Amino acid sequence: MPPHIFRFKLNNGNFRIDIHKDFRCVSQLPKDLVDLKAYLTWESKGRPRSSPQQQKDDYEAAVREFQLQLARGISLDEIRSLLGRNDRKTGDKEEKPNAAFASSSISSLYYKRYDVSQWLNKHSGKTPSYRSTFLNLVDKSIGGTDVIQNQIFHVGNNELVVLLKIVRGHYHLLVATSMSGAQILHWGVSRQSPGEWLVPPSEILPERSKLVDGACQTYFKELSTGGGFFKFVDINLQERSKGNQMQTLTWMVNEISEKEKDAERSFMHRYNIASELLGRCRYEGELGLVAILVWFRFMACRQLKWYKNYNVQPREISAAQDKLADLLAKIYSEQPSNREYIRLIRSCVGRGGQGDGGQRIRDEILLIQRNNDCKGGMMEEWHQKLHTNSSPDDVIVCQALLDYVRSDFKLEDYWKTLNSNSLTKRTLASYDRPIISEPQFGRDIKEGLIRDLTSYLRTLKAVHSGADLESAITACLGYTSKGHGFMSEVHIQAVPGLSPKLQAVPGLSPKLQAVPDLSPKLQELLNFIQIHNEDRSVFLVEKLIEARVALHPILHKPHGRSKDLLFLDLALDSAVKTCIERQMKGSSDSQLPGTMSLISLLLENLCLSTIENEDTVYCTKDWYRA
Repeated sequence: MPPHIFRFKLNNGNFRIDIHKDFRCVSQLPKDLVDLKAYLTWESKGRPRSSPQQQKDDYEAAVREFQLQLARGISLDEIRSLLGRNDRKTGDKEEKPNAAFASSSISSLYYKRYDVSQWLNKHSGKTPSYRSTFLNLVDKSIGGTDVIQNQIFHVGNNELVVLLKIVRGHYHLLVATSMSGAQILHWGVSRQSPGEWLVPPSEILPERSKLVDGACQTYFKELSTGGGFFKFVDINLQERSKGNQMQTLTWMVNEISEKEKDAERSFMHRYNIASELLGRCRYEGELGLVAILVWFRFMACRQLKWYKNYNVQPREISAAQDKLADLLAKIYSEQPSNREYIRLIRSCVGRGGQGDGGQRIRDEILLIQRNNDCKGGMMEEWHQKLHTNSSPDDVIVCQALLDYVRSDFKLEDYWKTLNSNSLTKRTLASYDRPIISEPQFGRDIKEGLIRDLTSYLRTLKAVHSGADLESAITACLGYTSKGHGFMSEVHIQAVPGLSPKLQAVPGLSPKLQAVPDLSPKLQELLNFIQIHNEDRSVFLVEKLIEARVALHPILHKPHGRSKDLLFLDLALDSAVKTCIERQMKGSSDSQLPGTMSLISLLLENLCLSTIENEDTVYCTKDWYRA
């Protein structure tokens, strides 16, 4: 094999060094860059059905070409820049069927497999609860086995605890207090709703009880133990195991039904009511969470009214969202066995946020109207709607306006975006502040509208779209948004403790340069993703999975920004599903290796998303052996 010759200048003279091909260093070549070159080579050939050996040959040819370019003094940055331009030119061509899917065959040669057994979650299924010293004393003194539910109330400097537990096979409701003096429990029961008050059946009346005017009064009994002294009332519910759990769900459902009239007034009311109900059923197991989930799914599917005859400022909606999201984050941390329900509820709720986030929705629309001289017509109708009841619909309206302007003011593009997201003329006209006009802008303000609406879309997504990848990543890594006109500057701090690998996620940096303190390899990865962040290719799916793997250990530990981290994980999960769905649409029986790679990615993503994931983990390990 002939040697490669390099000539160098030395003291106005030349000397020659012969370097054999086998001794040239390949470690300096970024793998992602070689992958891209091999992909473009395959694409330039007309995207044939390449065998594994042909794919390997393309990869080695890309390595040789890069080595020669480096030897000529061309830097990696220059190579990457040139390759990026070539790739964009290729992207301008008409897309052929199955193009994105075909690229998966290249990725499958170098696909990374994880030790999925490290992601195994095993939980007892019991909901942990806060236990005070007094509660422990009562529990231990009464005896019995499992505590089904408990609640603690503070009366002055004393505690009042309520326990539901199994004692000798029966369910007992215990009310105990540390207060001194004589106490009487005045109580009743309900069957249909929490507000109902009925006389208890005679078979469950404790000792020293008497019926008085539609209720029951029971004297507390004293009990002194080595651990302390307390008074209690013991109500024997007898064999009521299944009935109790159904009753827990029943009172939640009834409460939700009763409060829906208030909840439909605005998102602020709905989120505040949800926070109240979650606080009350926080330690009552999964059934309360299921009730909230079903309620919010009906809301997300527009089976419930979003607002009705009530004006509320965006910052008030944002603050209510923030309060609910914080409570869900606490429950997520406290109750590992119920995390799947929390994830599903969170997917129905925007991120929200205290401070300027919600207020900027109100302020920025005024700025857009002023900067672009569009104070009437559709923009004024939208402005009035935003000021009185902002909602996730506004994200869609803003995107539709952007598509309309970018298409050189084609109204069909405006309606296409709206209708594809289930927003019709009838829906827009049904708002308390209806939008009945179509947008009409002068061509001279096109660039200004694109700039301002793009910025406004980020603001809307930051509040209403918790699972939006861009806003979720931005919330974790932090950003500074400069104020314009009368608006103040916004500072969002980055989540502390993120690994360099996690910071290499698609879209982590809104700028083109690499995030500081990243290794060279991760900087190269980030640059590659920036070029291909719209491709929705298998390369992107692999990096999204890699980000979720890096996030996984942080997500399952107590963290001051767990709310933002969970929203990030939900957004990454959603992006993976979207990419894989697009890939599978172009699959065929002849592309079996690529299909198998996609299934591996899908299983890994499912392992990371599922709480009780033992079966999924073992299925994934078996799939690796296939």
